Amino acid sequence: MNKCLLFNVGGGGMLMRNSGAYRIATVLRENNWDTEVIDWVSYWSLDQLKQLCKQRIDQDVKFIGFSYLFVDEPISIIEEFGTWFKLTFPSIKILLGAPNKWRFPNKYVDYNIHGYGELALLELLKYLFSNGTAPRFNLMTHSGKSISANEMYPSYPMASLLIKYENRDFVQSHEWLGIEFSRGCKFACAFCNYPVIGVKGDHTRDADDFEYHVRDAYDRFGVTNYYVADETFNDRTEKITKFADVVERLPFDPFFTATLRADLLINRPADKEELLRMNMLAQLYGVESFNTPSAKSIGKGMDSTRMKAGLIDIRKYFETHGSKRYRGTVSLIAGLPHETVDTLRQSKQWLLDYWQGHAFNILPLEIPISEYDTPSKIGLDWKKYGYEDASDDPKFIDLKQRNLITSHRLLIWKNEHMDVGVAHDLYREIESIKTEEGNDFRINNFSIVRLGLPDGLDDRLAVTEKQKPPPVPYDFLNSYINNKLDL
Repeated sequence: MNKCLLFNVGGGGMLMRNSGAYRIATVLRENNWDTEVIDWVSYWSLDQLKQLCKQRIDQDVKFIGFSYLFVDEPISIIEEFGTWFKLTFPSIKILLGAPNKWRFPNKYVDYNIHGYGELALLELLKYLFSNGTAPRFNLMTHSGKSISANEMYPSYPMASLLIKYENRDFVQSHEWLGIEFSRGCKFACAFCNYPVIGVKGDHTRDADDFEYHVRDAYDRFGVTNYYVADETFNDRTEKITKFADVVERLPFDPFFTATLRADLLINRPADKEELLRMNMLAQLYGVESFNTPSAKSIGKGMDSTRMKAGLIDIRKYFETHGSKRYRGTVSLIAGLPHETVDTLRQSKQWLLDYWQGHAFNILPLEIPISEYDTPSKIGLDWKKYGYEDASDDPKFIDLKQRNLITSHRLLIWKNEHMDVGVAHDLYREIESIKTEEGNDFRINNFSIVRLGLPDGLDDRLAVTEKQKPPPVPYDFLNSYINNKLDL
């Protein structure tokens, strides 16, 4: 049987088990590939990675792959390892997979795939190892021949989004695992650069496929907690009901965290009961702005007064019925059209007055303009939305030189109300209230999935922003690495 190794690479300090490599591994095994996933490779030493390869590589290993998520710059240990591997095993192909186009030169990579990659990878492997026809490569060859999976071999919608873990993955019961219920988003918000938006119809996986997925992880590893990868989980009531029906008949209680649209939940109040039936109790609301003109400009048109009242009603409902396990996270963006310093400070005050005991995120607006990024509507025509290119402004030249605002892929912008520097200042100002004396904000939905937090769900949900960030769980990581090397 053909074999391969998949090395899971996460960026941004993401200490969780990224699910993309495991989804690919499941599909490969269904197609008669013996596939092993190696996780958290950024925390391995070069000698440990070399040792693992010397243990695993034999004549049946046809390729290795690097699966990247949220990586904004090269990672030195991966670069060293990839270079060593190509020199040591020159006949073995090296593949790279990532959500977006790969922007960094990697001389050791033979092929890279960006987007949902299951079908593209299978076509590539047929070409490489089964006399199949050549896939359609594009001309970006700085990291091997590139395949745009979403464009050329779209893996959506899919009836099965199954991930089946193996004993050699050493999954622990307290971990949070990734899960998908559908691919693509029916909406097309102006700031969003997700690759699959504006989809029509039902893109959900089969209910039986979902049930097998979570039952297997529970029966074999005791896992009950999941983070949902869907861009908008509550896009359709029928979708929630479909999976809530499955959850209600399970012999255990799973727990889910997902991104929801608050305006849909306010307009469809009965959906709260469906989410409750599903134990979808950690909810991130993509509000983006409490300024009505700003929200309307990006495709979220609910009046801010109604939005604020609706969020309070949602909070009261789930605090009453959610077994004290409800976590609401409000997500905001600093710098949207029509947003001012005053309106953002009003939003800060609302958070202080009405949202303590829960969580919020705020980020400065980013407008990707690189050829390697999927463009948002704003990115495609930022002048239409009132933005100007401020990259020649001496203020930003100085900030860029001091690495306070830096990215080769983002527009340095300004509009009539603020600029990217002011947006960053406001982001820091509003973030600071999380840890101010007397305030009670909890860690957000992105943070509760991290390794290194308390294992118990209730203890994890009780962690506040005042508490020190969780340390890197070296005991867990070292145990995982040692288990892999001892196989």
